[in-house]
Parts: sequence; structure tokens; C-alpha cells
Amino acid sequence: MALYFCQLAFSQSFNFTCNFKQNRQYCLSMIKCASRTDDSKDNNRLPIYYQPTVWSHDFIQGLDAKFPINMKKAKELEKKVMAINIGYENGNYSVLQLLEHIDDIERLGLGYRFQSEIRKALDIIISVNEGHIVLEEKEDTLHVTSLRFRLLREHGYYVSQDFVKTFKDIDGNFMEGLKTDVKGLISLYEASYLAFEEEKDMHEARLFSIGHLLKHSTQEIAASENIDRALELPIYRRMLRLEAQWYINLYNMRNDANIPLLEFATLDFNMVQSTHKRELQELSKWWKDIGLASKLSFVRDRIMECFFWSVGMIFEPQYHSCRVGLAKVASLITVIDDIYDVYGTLNELEIFTYAIKSWDKNAMKDMPEYIQVAFLALYDTIIELGSESLVDQGEDAIPILVKAWGELLEAFIVEAKWAHQKCTPTLKDYMDNAWRSVSGLVLLTHGYFLINHEIKKDVAKSLENYHDIMKYSSIIFRLCNDLGTSSDEIAQGKTANAISCYMHENGVSEDVAREYIEARIDEAWMKLIKARVACSRNYENPFVDMAINLARISHCTYQYGDGHGAPDARAKNRVLSVIIKPVQIKETENA
Repeated sequence: MALYFCQLAFSQSFNFTCNFKQNRQYCLSMIKCASRTDDSKDNNRLPIYYQPTVWSHDFIQGLDAKFPINMKKAKELEKKVMAINIGYENGNYSVLQLLEHIDDIERLGLGYRFQSEIRKALDIIISVNEGHIVLEEKEDTLHVTSLRFRLLREHGYYVSQDFVKTFKDIDGNFMEGLKTDVKGLISLYEASYLAFEEEKDMHEARLFSIGHLLKHSTQEIAASENIDRALELPIYRRMLRLEAQWYINLYNMRNDANIPLLEFATLDFNMVQSTHKRELQELSKWWKDIGLASKLSFVRDRIMECFFWSVGMIFEPQYHSCRVGLAKVASLITVIDDIYDVYGTLNELEIFTYAIKSWDKNAMKDMPEYIQVAFLALYDTIIELGSESLVDQGEDAIPILVKAWGELLEAFIVEAKWAHQKCTPTLKDYMDNAWRSVSGLVLLTHGYFLINHEIKKDVAKSLENYHDIMKYSSIIFRLCNDLGTSSDEIAQGKTANAISCYMHENGVSEDVAREYIEARIDEAWMKLIKARVACSRNYENPFVDMAINLARISHCTYQYGDGHGAPDARAKNRVLSVIIKPVQIKETENA
């Protein structure tokens, strides 16, 4: 059934730095609408229709989460995969072979297992790139140099775009022979999506590679699929587990496939998936016990989609507590977003917001029953997750978590007032609030504590060091969300999303507005990549990876529409591929 309200999708988020009183004044000044809304018209609440979940509790509990593991075989395969690094150090492999091996390992979903080995290899490669190590071999093809640039920058190394100049003629045009180099064009295209804003040569390279890849057709199935998928969405913006599942199947079709690597990737994917199934069953039990979906008939029941989102943010098996905690937070954001977006009166929402910001259970006496249910669920969950962090890190996370939630709800109220008053803000005013209201900052704040990657006494100051990473990933989240949900919202007369704000402000069509917003997503990615390089020099940082993964799962969820609020068959298949169905490699000539 079509949604009566197709709300701002998966959620909304975080951080006004001013206090409660100042923040309220700021919100009111932003709205720029003359009259105060009369809550009395909301007493007769309209019916709300969200499609029911297709993932029942019984279905989830019935999943077979056991996966037989031959540990001896797994260890043997792991050693074989690592062997190429040793071979490179002994001079048995080339730079190209090492780069392609690293790329295959990561795209097959095994990068988390070989972090130290990959870092060691990249340290050697950057030394070669900078001339500190001189090799007799000279590998400077478009494919090699582009792949080297992409892998180094993905891992936070600062590398120059100057390699592009070597592929231009004296007039500054790309050399004619490159137009038929399909492998090189794909690598150049993928590398261009790791560019900073100021790197004009890389932006030219993107346009050049796209233009010529669109003209190519190839008889090789794997190459053809690679081109189509790359042009749809570049590697760096893809959800890691969905990419791994797809790439395992593609890699199986390659004539040059490394069979031990393929076998190990398949085994590891299914082992990790079995861990995720057990976590999902734990989460589904919590969701049933907390009873929000049954007690609040107007909210979306999306526990599977919330877990899929958390897997997108941090899939590695060692981060069990973080993944389950993030799924709980996401499910609460979804419910509370429905209260603010489609059900609560402004007076009720003010009471709820005050109760959370003041962290006062006594405020419940002024709440209607349905808000009491949501308040208690959120209160108990914050206490639970904050207490886990206190035990693990010796730091009281609860005040910081409460602050994040309070600021999220303040941002929700701004949007609720726009909706009630039928007010369309400027795009700037909308985005000043919307990158916070999308919920990325709340998710990442919880994730910061739950991942347990570092123990800091001054947590607030430590989190501030990641401000740009959190901001730009949240902007991407917001704009992807709006692209996926805006058509339904515009049809239903909703006024505040990035598309409608730009249309209203500039008098343009929806198609023109969408193109503009897509360009803003590209800009946010370039800023995010630069921030990632700035804060991740010479070491892996799981929190930074989580923030980048937030942007990736946003693309995944909203690529074809509202995969959270109104999941379709495509969204269901993504869940099946990542969480439900083990990878089955078909026998080929390579096997």
C-alpha cells in the first residue's frame, strides 16, 4: 500500500552546540513563517499507512545460524592468500601483481583480516612512488598508476594527482591510445572518485573515462559487468558486504582467478554471515520484548532494515556489541522519527523533547500514553548502551548520548514546524538543520563508544576531532535520503526536503533539482575523503571507517528509492544477499 506520508525515511540527527533555550530561539528564527500553528487541528489524527514488515520474528528465529567451519582448511587458505606479500618482498611478484592482489582481497571482503599486511605493502608502494625505493622494473601504465593512486588514498595516504599529466599530450589532452584501454579507463574512473575538490586533473580524468567507457562493449562477461556496475556507482561508495558478495561471484568467472583466494573469501563471507544471523536473532528478540511495533500501530516495523544498516556501518565480526547497539539505536530513531514526522502534535513533541534533554522521568506525567511508551524505550536503551561503555572504557557515556538525542529531537521539531506551517525554507536553512536531523551524528556518537577503539578521558573533545568526518558523511546521508524519498514527498505536498527547497527557491523542475543535489553529494564526498586523509595518517581507524560506511550504506539504501521506509523487491534481495543466503560458488573451469 502506498504510504499516506512518505516520511524523511530512515531517520534524522544531532548536534546543535547551543543550549536548549538558545536552540529554540534559533529554530524559531529559521522558520520565517508568520503565524504559530494551532495544535487543535491535530487532535483528529489522520490514519497512517506503512507497508508491514516482510521479516517476521518467527522467520528470523527460524534462520539456520550454524555454519560448519573447517578451521584447518581456513588457516591453510589464509596462509596462501598472504603468500604473495612474501613473494613480492623476495622479488617474485611485480608492483602490478601486488596492487591487484590487495584490491582483490579488499573487494572480496577480506581486507579486515589482512590490515597489517596490506599496510606494510602500501608503505613499500608509497616509498616506491616517492622515489625512496628504486625498482628495476618500470610500471607506469594507466591501470597501474590509477590503481596505485586509489588504493593509497583509500587508506589515508596523501598522494599526488600528477600521475594524470603523464597521460596527456603537449596540448593538455588525454592521449588517443587511452580511449581503447578499457582496463585502464575503469581504473582511472575509480581513482577519480578519490579526488579532492581542488584536483582538477582528476575531475577531467573522470569525464574522459566516463565518456569512453560508455562507448565500449565487451564480449567478456566479467569485464562487461564491471563496467556497468562501475558506471552505476563507483567502488568507493558501495556498501562493503554487498560489494563482497557481488565480487565473489564476478571473481569466480575470471580466467585468472586465484582459487585459494576465492575459496577463502567464500568461506569467510559465510562465516561472517552466520555471526550476523545470530546477532539478528538476538536483536529480533529484543525488538519483540520492547513491543514498540505492537504498541504503536502508526510506526514502521523495520528491525531487519535497521540491522542491515548497522551491518553496512560496521560488519567485522569482532564488533558484535557495536553492531547490535547501532541497530537498536536505528530502530528507535525510526520510531521516534515517525512520532515527530507524522503523528505527534507540536505540544506533545515539545514535551517529549524537554523530557529527553532534561533526562527527567517525572516529565512522563505530562505525556500521552503513546509518547510514554517511546520515552521509556529510549530511556532504557540509552542507559543500557551507556552502561556497557562505562564498564568497557571507564567513561560515562550517558550524558553525551543524552545530549546527542536531545539535539536530534530539537532538529526534528524544526522540521515538524515547517511541515505544520506548510513552509518551504531556503536550501541553506534546510541543510543547516537537515544534516543534523538525518540521525548520522546520533548513530556515530553511539558507535564511537560501542566500538571501544580508544579510551579518552575528554570524550567530547575527542569527538570534536572527528567533526568534519561526521558532518560530511551525514550530509551525504541526508542528500541520498532526499533523492530516494523526494518524489513521493513532493507528490504528497511535503515542503521540506533538499529537492523541493531547491525547486521552490530557484523555480526549476524536479529533474534539474535532482542533478544539482547529486552534484552536492559529489562535493560532500570530496570533502569527506580529504577529512579522512587528514585524520588517518599512517594507521587504520575503525571509527573513521564507520563514518565513511555510513555514507556508503546511505547510497545503498536510497539508490533506487526509499529502501528503509518503503522497501521493495530490490531492497529485500539486498538483505537476502548479505544476511540470509550463503554464497554458493558454481563449479567453473577455474575450480
